[in-house]
Amino acid sequence: MLNSKFTKCTEVVMDGNHSVAEALRQINPDVFGFYPITPTSYIGQKFSEFVANGVVDTEYVSVESEHAAMSVCVGASAAGGRAVTATASQGLLLMTEVLYNAAGMRLPIVLINGNRSLSAPLSIHCDHGDAMAVKSSGFVQLFAKNAQEAYDFMLCSNRIAEDPKVRTPLMMAMDCFHTTHTAMNVLIESDKDVQTFVGEPIIVNPLLDIENPVSHGNFDKPDFYMEHMRAQLEGQLNAEQVIRDVFSDFAEMFKRGSGDLLEEYQTDDAQIAIIVMASASGTVKRAVDLLREKGIKVGVVRPKIFRPFPGNDLKTSLSRFQKVLILDRTTSAGAMWGPLGTEVSQIFINEKNAPEMKNVIFGLGSRETSFEDFAKVIEKFDDLPNDQPEWINLRE
Repeated sequence: MLNSKFTKCTEVVMDGNHSVAEALRQINPDVFGFYPITPTSYIGQKFSEFVANGVVDTEYVSVESEHAAMSVCVGASAAGGRAVTATASQGLLLMTEVLYNAAGMRLPIVLINGNRSLSAPLSIHCDHGDAMAVKSSGFVQLFAKNAQEAYDFMLCSNRIAEDPKVRTPLMMAMDCFHTTHTAMNVLIESDKDVQTFVGEPIIVNPLLDIENPVSHGNFDKPDFYMEHMRAQLEGQLNAEQVIRDVFSDFAEMFKRGSGDLLEEYQTDDAQIAIIVMASASGTVKRAVDLLREKGIKVGVVRPKIFRPFPGNDLKTSLSRFQKVLILDRTTSAGAMWGPLGTEVSQIFINEKNAPEMKNVIFGLGSRETSFEDFAKVIEKFDDLPNDQPEWINLRE
């Protein structure tokens, strides 16, 4: 660490973009490849200040497109460096070709995504359409609920991605504007403690090791393609336990958070569970409080990760409930339910005592959804359709 800014844990008012930029300053990656796009442009702007002022010794590569940004990270990571980028929406889609290359080559790149709607029509506001569009790319996916968790997840991301049992790129996703631009009190740990926690990069088969030549991204004939794809899947399967372990180490060192892949709220005596990811969980918790004042026993289960999908943890948690309402902040064209709803429903296949499940679409393009709106849809659970999602605040 070139310059120490925080010598002890300090509470600072900042938004998600700023907290992520501070985390990157403390991590001091080898390469940051970046092309600006709303809502993550400020991350690149702030981090470029750190580079220009000599606060970090990162190689900041300003490129001509998001495709090039991820390509820079692929080259840097393959060479043995710790590489990071940030993007959102159409930028993430422009990266998609390279995402599959990064995952296939098992390069532990960290990608920050500001969850944003996809065109057309053009929107610069929040939903999960971009992250869900690349859910099968091979990236581990963490979904932060606020600026504090975005900072915390960033400190965990390199350790997860670089773990020898994982060796898989990782996306740290936070909601456009709701998290990227919303300020709160954030605990920033000391630079020294962060450096200790994150550790040095774990380098495997670097291209620049000329004494031990290797190649990456080779052409695969039918003889080996399936085996290599299965090996890539192994990294995802192993990631679940590694995430638990890293989250637990974080909680032990910094005295917040837990090793759980799920966050639960008011679930001890609940009959209905609401599944929701990321920033909307705070509003849903307020809806639960409102309903409990009326004697309706409802709880919230928030997955912190989407890839690998925490199916076993969710199955254990949801088996306690009679009814489950799954909230999706995006759609899946042609599918019966949204992506989260589809995944959750799959964990109870062939289970005779599965809870009754319904799916809800909300907040596309940041359509306002209040806690009263969530409370109303929960109250009419029995009247919701079974073969398609209910849409909240949709003008017919």
